[in-house]
Amino acid sequence: MILYKDAIHCVTSSASLLSSEKLKAESSLGRVLSQEIISPESLPPFANSAMDGFAISFEKPLSLPFRKRVNGIIAAGDALNKHRTATNECWEIMTGAPVPSDCDTVVKIEDVQRDGEWVEFSKSVLKGQHIRKAGEDILSGNKIISSGTRLLPEHIMAFAALGIKEVAVRCRPTVAVLSTGAELNDDSNTENGKIRNSTAPYLLNELTSLQLEKKFLGVVADDPKAFLKLMESELTNNTDVILSTGAVSMGRYDFIASALRELGAEILFHKVAIRPGKPLLFAKIGKTAFFGIPGNPISTVVGLRFFVEPYLRAIQGVEFEKPYRALLENPFNKPAGMRCFSKAQLSIQRTQRTVRILPEQESFRVAPLLTAQCWAVLPEEGNFVEAQSEIDIYPLHSYTQKELL
Repeated sequence: MILYKDAIHCVTSSASLLSSEKLKAESSLGRVLSQEIISPESLPPFANSAMDGFAISFEKPLSLPFRKRVNGIIAAGDALNKHRTATNECWEIMTGAPVPSDCDTVVKIEDVQRDGEWVEFSKSVLKGQHIRKAGEDILSGNKIISSGTRLLPEHIMAFAALGIKEVAVRCRPTVAVLSTGAELNDDSNTENGKIRNSTAPYLLNELTSLQLEKKFLGVVADDPKAFLKLMESELTNNTDVILSTGAVSMGRYDFIASALRELGAEILFHKVAIRPGKPLLFAKIGKTAFFGIPGNPISTVVGLRFFVEPYLRAIQGVEFEKPYRALLENPFNKPAGMRCFSKAQLSIQRTQRTVRILPEQESFRVAPLLTAQCWAVLPEEGNFVEAQSEIDIYPLHSYTQKELL
């Protein structure tokens, strides 16, 4: 049995970056950049008006009131105006319209009095006011997005604004899910000693939320030969990750470890000093990573969240997830030497996070997961964590990270 930090190091250090592909920028939502994005142009691309008003050339001293003749109207979408503006002239200008090259200030329409082709300026004017300068938002040649960034709608907006049509992203990881156990039953009858398969739907939907390619290989009863046959078939597909649930503990029908050895897999660890999920297994079969996760629902959730996800981040070049810190509201008993991942609720007052570990932490219980907001992570040391101790916390799902800001 190894410590969690050693297990995670083993998982991430065994990862190799996936290859890249080019995608249309507008279709890249959820994908991970494989190259940094350098802005090809400035944004705004030209100086434009931030207000409906009148563009002038600022002159000092300005003696209020003063009058200028309207030289013309400039609307958003008009060509850049390179005409000369005389000292006593101004331009009526709309929001977003290009500012004439020899004008440097815009006065709001509310701050002037219009009299035919003349405008009277009677309120104080500041040089440069109400103009969005070229490059004020983004400068050409600047790095705007780092490699390893998972693309969100705001990134797509930046691509569109800058005219970026195509981006390089990591190929989407492929994950195959396999359930084991003769007790699993997909129909509604639970009177025959069977239970419904709840972990496979969870895993498949969570993988969908993580923007991954996933498939379900079905349920294998407690039959090593059937498992080996299915594995041999799946390995020909160059699947990046195979994830199984159940059959990794010490019981008579826990066959995963021995079957993997027969298959020629390298078992990198089996059993981690954690709760829940202690029997977790990690192996490599060629380039394919294999995670054998205990079958209890919460062990499955923890296995995906804290072992499989770090591997998936590593092969996509995504930065390792960092925890937040919070004060523990309630004291908590724990097994010594075990890192505990506990379902918890979070409260934030001003800048202080406080976390309360929920009761009923057993790995078979699904109900507490429905009210949990985060994971409270308790360190290996000791068998008791006092209230007001500062501990690590993680969002319930990695893609809801902002909920803990």
